[in-house]
Amino acid sequence: MALESDEGLDVLDALIKYAADSKSIKLKDLLSHYRELGFLSEDPDEEDFLYDNTAIALAEIVCDYIENGKTKYEKLSGLMEIAWETEDLLELKQLVQQVLENKGGERELYELWDGDADWIKHLENVVHILSKQL
Repeated sequence: MALESDEGLDVLDALIKYAADSKSIKLKDLLSHYRELGFLSEDPDEEDFLYDNTAIALAEIVCDYIENGKTKYEKLSGLMEIAWETEDLLELKQLVQQVLENKGGERELYELWDGDADWIKHLENVVHILSKQL
């Protein structure tokens, strides 16, 4: 899971700070926030280890919310809702799908995990969960 990496923990920490006083956040605003922090690129096709890991970590958080109605992180217990428009969820799904497909052929994160069946299965599951919401 991306959230188990240092970069993933940075994504989680940024979300905890961002959502500190919020009961509800919008995925669109969250994507913008991560772009402002430099965790995601303005260009969704840009390849970068940090961008890919951020997209996967954020997708893992959203999937956890989709499946459980909340996140599993104590410091996010006050967050009651992650709201999204279809296009925002589709964008997040596509960012993860790009990594899974190794779009561009040189994604560092994919190369790191290439051949790990559990990692591939995990990403496929993330994409599946997001797809069910579209």
